[in-house]
Amino acid sequence: MKILLIAVTLIVTIVGILFSASTIDVVSNVVLAQNTSNSSSAMTKLTDGGSITIKLEPSPNPIKSNEQTQLKVSFFKPNTEEIQPHIDYDMIISETRTNKTIFQASNQTGQAGIPLHTAESIVTIPFTFPTKGEYTIKIPVYGILFNPIAPESVTYMTHVEQH
Repeated sequence: MKILLIAVTLIVTIVGILFSASTIDVVSNVVLAQNTSNSSSAMTKLTDGGSITIKLEPSPNPIKSNEQTQLKVSFFKPNTEEIQPHIDYDMIISETRTNKTIFQASNQTGQAGIPLHTAESIVTIPFTFPTKGEYTIKIPVYGILFNPIAPESVTYMTHVEQH
């Protein structure tokens, strides 16, 4: 009985990951794109659980309201610049003052709350900040190499100037 429960859990997890990966293809032209440019505005942090180092590189910098910003996210093995492939993640942008969520990347797939998946571990998410002010960008990680983990995240604070 225990083996059956483990097998069912494993199948459900694999199907969930595969479904997540297939939804990325639907939005890849809209939400995510490969980007290898370097930027002096990079912010790098280790997740609160210590499993992944995440680099966020907004471009252009400084960020201006009503102007599309490319938010390049790179996932690395802890405290290195060695790419960590196959990450399940999300990106949540909130107004710092009100703590109101104004964007969640997983919502762009039509599957709100289901993590996104990247095989290459470098993604760029385009976003237009609506007004000048302070914003919080949170990047939670839910899985590494097709294995679910207890959610870990990094949080970045960013300032947006008037366009």
